[in-house]
Parts: sequence; C-alpha cells; structure tokens
Amino acid sequence: MKAGITRIKIPMIVFATLFMILTNFSTVTAKEEDPNVLVIYTTEDGEINDNQRYLDLLIGHFTQNIRFVSSDEVTKRDLRSVTHIFYYGQFATELPAKFETLFDEFEGTLVAVGYNAERLGDQFAFIEPNHEVTVDQISLANEEASLDISKLYVIEIQSSEDSEILIKGRMKNEDIDYPIMVKQDSNYYYAFDTLDSQQSILFAEMLHDVFQADHEHKYTGYIRLEDVHPLVDPKPLKEIASVLKEKDIPYMVAVIPIYTNESTGKRTTFADSPELIKVLKQIQRDGGSIVLHGYTHQFRSSETGEGFEFWDVENNSPIYAPEDVELNLKDEQEFSSRAEYDKYISELQEYEKEYTITKINKGIDELAKYGLYPLAFEAPHYTMSQYGYQLVSERFSTYVGQVQLSDKDWVIMDTSPYITSPSIYHGMQLLPETMGYVQPEDPHSIQKMIDSTKRIGMVRDGMFAAFYHPYLGAEGFKKLMVEIEKLENVSWIDLKEMDVWVKGDNVSIHTENGKIIKELNQLKVVYSSLDAPVYYIGQFFKYLAWIIVVIGGAAVSSFIFFTIQSNSRNKQVEG
Repeated sequence: MKAGITRIKIPMIVFATLFMILTNFSTVTAKEEDPNVLVIYTTEDGEINDNQRYLDLLIGHFTQNIRFVSSDEVTKRDLRSVTHIFYYGQFATELPAKFETLFDEFEGTLVAVGYNAERLGDQFAFIEPNHEVTVDQISLANEEASLDISKLYVIEIQSSEDSEILIKGRMKNEDIDYPIMVKQDSNYYYAFDTLDSQQSILFAEMLHDVFQADHEHKYTGYIRLEDVHPLVDPKPLKEIASVLKEKDIPYMVAVIPIYTNESTGKRTTFADSPELIKVLKQIQRDGGSIVLHGYTHQFRSSETGEGFEFWDVENNSPIYAPEDVELNLKDEQEFSSRAEYDKYISELQEYEKEYTITKINKGIDELAKYGLYPLAFEAPHYTMSQYGYQLVSERFSTYVGQVQLSDKDWVIMDTSPYITSPSIYHGMQLLPETMGYVQPEDPHSIQKMIDSTKRIGMVRDGMFAAFYHPYLGAEGFKKLMVEIEKLENVSWIDLKEMDVWVKGDNVSIHTENGKIIKELNQLKVVYSSLDAPVYYIGQFFKYLAWIIVVIGGAAVSSFIFFTIQSNSRNKQVEG
C-alpha cells in the first residue's frame, strides 16, 4: 500500500514542480513584455495633431505598443490589456459622462496631461486646477539645475499633501514655485497643455519613472556628414573621414545618388565621379555607414541639396501630383461628409505612394550598383507626410533626423531627446538629430551646438547628434570635433553594429556581427541604366591598362637585366 502511495506522490510532486516553474516563467515573461499604452486625447476638431504626435515620440522610447483614441470614441473595451493610460486634454471642456467611471477598474498607471484632469474620476482627486500662470524656468523638484524655456502658460494646481512634486516651474524673476508634474501612487499629472522639445525635456526624463524603466545613465550620439552627391569634392570628405578613423569614431554619411542641375535639368551620377566612389567605399569599410538621403533631393526645378523631394513646398502639402501638374487641393469643408473627404485624400495618396516608393527604390538601386549599401533613410530637409513615413517603414528599419509632425505645414517639425519607435513610424526606429549643424556665417555656431547638449543632457539617456557639410573643409570639422570630444559619457552609434535592415524591390540589406549582408538582383540593379556598365567597363580598361603597363615594364626590365648579364658574360669570355 505504501509503495502505491509513493508511486502516486512522485508524479504529483513532478507535476507540481513543473506547474510552479511554468507559472513563474509566465510571470517573468509577462513582466518583461513591453508596456501596452493607450493615449486618449481631447482636441478641438477631434483629430490628432502635432502635440499628440510629440507625445508619441516620447512614449516610443519605452514601447512600440501605442494606440490613440479620441475622448469621444473611447470605451472600456479599449482599456483591455492596457498597462499605461495617457489622457491628453489640449483644451478645457466637459468630458462625456462615461469618464466618471471609465477608469474605476483600471489598475495600471494613469498619466493626465493638460486640461480636464479633474473630470477623470477619483484617481485625480489629489489635484485641484485653478487658473493659468506663466513660467519661463523649470527644474526637477529634487535638483538645483534648472532649464530656461520660452515664456509659457501652465495650469496652476493645488496638490494634496500625500502627493509628490516631480517637476516645478517659476518665472525667473519671482520666488513662487508652481507644481508642473505631480505624482500620487501610480497616477501622474503634467500641467503643460502643449508638448515640444523645448519644454518637455524634464517630462521626457520623468517618463522613466512612469514606466519604471531603469535605463543606464549614458548618452548616445552620432556624427553625420551631410549632402554627399556626385559633384561633391572627394578631397575634404576623405580628409574628414581620416580624422574620424584616427579617432576611432563611427559615423554616417548622408548620400544623394543623383545630382540634378536646376538650370539644365542634366543629371550627374556616381559614374561621373570615380574618385568619390573610391572614397565612399573606403568610408564604408573603415567605420562609416551610408544613409540614403533621398534620390535627387529636389522637386520641380530646384537644385539638388537645396530643393525638397518628398514634400510639395509650393502647395505646402504632400506630393499628390506630378511636378508639371497644377494642384488645386480641396479643403474638408468642400465635401458633404468626412467619408467623402477621406476618399478624396486616399485617391491623392495613390500618387504619393507610387512616387515615394519609386524614388526610394531608385535610390537604393543607384547606390547598390556602385557597391554602396544604405543602412538608414533620411528625408531631404526632414520633410515627409505621415503616410510617407509609413511607406518608408516598409523599406527601412531605421530613420535618422528630425520628424515632421503635421501634414498641413512642413515647418511643424521637432526632434526627440532620445532614440524612439513611435507609432507614427510603424515600427521604424528614429535616431534623432538634436544638435543642429555648423553654419559658416555664424561664428558662434559650434558653441550653440554644444550648448544644446546641456538641455538634452538632462535626460539620462539623451541623444547627442549633429551633422556637418564636408564642403566646409576638414579644418572646420576639426574645430567641431575639439568641442564634441569634450562631451562625457557618450557612446557613438555604429549602424553596422545595430540590428538594421533595408528591403528594396531589387536589393535587400541587413547587418550581422558588424558586417553588411546584401542580396541584389544584379541584372536589374546594374543594368537599370547605361551609366554603371559604362563605368565598370571604363574601370576594367583602366585596370587592364595598368596591367599592360606593369607587364610591359616587367618585360623591359627583364630585357635590360638579361642584356647586362649577357654583356658581362661576353666580357668574361673575351678576357
């Protein structure tokens, strides 16, 4: 009988042990999953605008699982499986009655930004909004260092004694501190009703607390050599590359494959610049990474490097029609319903899609045919529609630069203080540019770039990223590097060491253990135009000529050698 009981106990013990292991494993896995974020927004027209998109940039540093829904449309069903809720009230208004109980069963983290927090239920009983006040300086509550900002309105609040002030603000010439960000348990309130890179730096830092993200206190950065096209002088580019190689600093080179003359329309390719190709290939081997910076960096009759390519500046709209077609863009008010307007925009986007995909594929092919393999994308002048970002995300894993946050005005753009993967990028990772560039007409340009790092440096894992135009010369670059090398605790990005991929129609690229792995349809890529075959034939005959010269030289040397030897022997015989 005891033996039978023992036989029963052993399987039960094994089962119980396995159950505990699997349960613990599931718990650990759940804990390690990315946060699932829901952003509920209240805007005057019910549409997402640049402020919500900037919040998207900040949240994307912590998770890619981000959804947006308007306060008019949100239901309790939207809260399922959500770990963090952000409510963004951009203007003061009455909220639907459902908000009185909407969050009653929610057990995650809740963050309110701007107006209407007092209407979100008991979770925000710890704050009482009053009127608006102005501030021009903000600081973390537990630190002395402060950040000067433009004079802005902020919602003045009274916070309960059991809450914690995380960020405070004031007017520099006054002694009154106002709570800017307040916390009670897992509920947070942020008193600004607008978000941008100037005043949201400390908010970006405090999001580490919101997401309980113990990120390392270490900065990342990159240096980008900008606007390298077929007519660029290879000499200063080579000198600058040598400086970076000597310092063992990886870097990026933003390359434009085709140069277009604005007066004649003539196109110049890298086939016309063999020395530049040689320099770029050496850069690619030595520590530089190629970034596709458009295909021609121009639209209509503009010059390469000066014009836009993925934004119609004349109409201040996405590129909805060929450059020789006059576009009369209609407003939503001209349609009887929103559905009709959406259909109209969708039809326009068909051209934008064809145009954008064609340009990107041609750009990838044009570089690949000369042995240059882009690892990231940068839109010319950082301008591109929201739909354009979606199209790029299907072909590039990585984007460098700043972000256009509006489809209504290209000027509305901004940058993130850290690496991020916002929902507007559809899985693509943004490596933001944060420092600007050297402007030769401004003698204080470099110092201004360095000063910008003080702001970004208030975020524990901020990004220090700048770009430089090689035509300014190696000496100017050396002056920039003297100051950049003074920055402490910076890890420089090497795209080859990251997990990046590029998927063109004819070319596929990815990185593996610091190497570039590529697959391409040689026939379609190399023979898409006569430029590359003519270039390679020319290179072949050039090398062949050198071989003939070497062989000829060797033959002449041998003849001279044997002649001397023969004469020497004859003299010995005669003697």
